[in-house]
Amino acid sequence: MLKCSEINVTIRKAKKEDMVQVFKLIRALAEFERLEDQVKIDASVLEKDGFDSENPAFTCLVAELSDGHIMGYALYYYSYSTWLGRSIFLEDLYVQAAYRGNGIGKQLFMAVAKIAHETQSKRMDFHCLCWNPAIRFYKSLGAINLTSTEKWQMFRIDKDCLDKLFS
Repeated sequence: MLKCSEINVTIRKAKKEDMVQVFKLIRALAEFERLEDQVKIDASVLEKDGFDSENPAFTCLVAELSDGHIMGYALYYYSYSTWLGRSIFLEDLYVQAAYRGNGIGKQLFMAVAKIAHETQSKRMDFHCLCWNPAIRFYKSLGAINLTSTEKWQMFRIDKDCLDKLFS
């Protein structure tokens, strides 16, 4: 692991040409989460969905070293609560293992939280696997585990199910 004093990091909004590096980090996150078989997209899909549209599907922030290497990212999108109004959903937050413990994840998280605050979003939601040590980090920033406090359960209807429903 590298010490913070050895690292010069810039947090900035991602550009289309960053998506190749971001996709590698997405694969690394999926591997860390033991869900690598679920990644079905590639960098070209990220480029199209995030940059080739009048209404991009997501926004991405990157943590970049002075040599241009991107070692972390936060990907989020706007959502809506019928109870509260405008919201942000943080889909991914990831920093390569060698750079963890230097506050880079916190910088990325706080950058998204600042955007949520500045856009007058009423909340910032995200999910985290129950075994992920990042839970302690999120709680230290004031995050509330809705599974514990409100008993919300998260459900999903995947593409196969959608196809079956409409075949």
